Amino acid sequence: MAKLDRRRSFLRQSGFRDARLIGIACEGSLTELRYFEAVKEKLAEHPSRIHIELIKREEGSKSAHKHVINSLDAFRKKVGFLLSDNFWAVIDYDRWGEKALSDAAKKIEQKGYLLAVSRPCFEAWLLLHLLSDNDLDISFLDELDKSGCKAIIGEIQKLKGYYTKDLKDAEEYLALSEVAIHNAKKLDTKENCRWPQSFGSKVYLLLLSILKS
Repeated sequence: MAKLDRRRSFLRQSGFRDARLIGIACEGSLTELRYFEAVKEKLAEHPSRIHIELIKREEGSKSAHKHVINSLDAFRKKVGFLLSDNFWAVIDYDRWGEKALSDAAKKIEQKGYLLAVSRPCFEAWLLLHLLSDNDLDISFLDELDKSGCKAIIGEIQKLKGYYTKDLKDAEEYLALSEVAIHNAKKLDTKENCRWPQSFGSKVYLLLLSILKS
């Protein structure tokens, strides 16, 4: 009962008394947060039954990936939860490695949280906003996966002319969100896997959960 009371207090203060809550904990402290802040701002332009809450990690945290689950735990305990709520961990493949990511995925699943992994990093999700079907060459994308985030940022810079880590152009990406979802789904040939097995991003699942609400 106390948990329900905390939730009601949170919703009353936010103005979303009856809304479904989507809590998002990002491993990164800047780019990812700015992207989802833009999603939240866009959602606010239209009446909705959902409320997005971004769960920021503590400043100065050197091992962000180790604190994502703890951040979700603390947030859920603070606000309470309803069965319709979703809590997402948005993380990068290249910061974990197979074993650590597998262990984390099991914990996330056990707690009822959802996982959105980008491989090798969140910038892969951003790049998918800018690629056409003809650009989805598997050998090219595999090479980007092996080369890492700097190479992906280089591709973004080629296509846009620039890249800023603070994502001041987040709205431009959102305008192409359907393209990104299409591309990510096309690359996600093993949907039952918890994370992409090669270049790609499961962030499209989080976007779909928001857009379909």
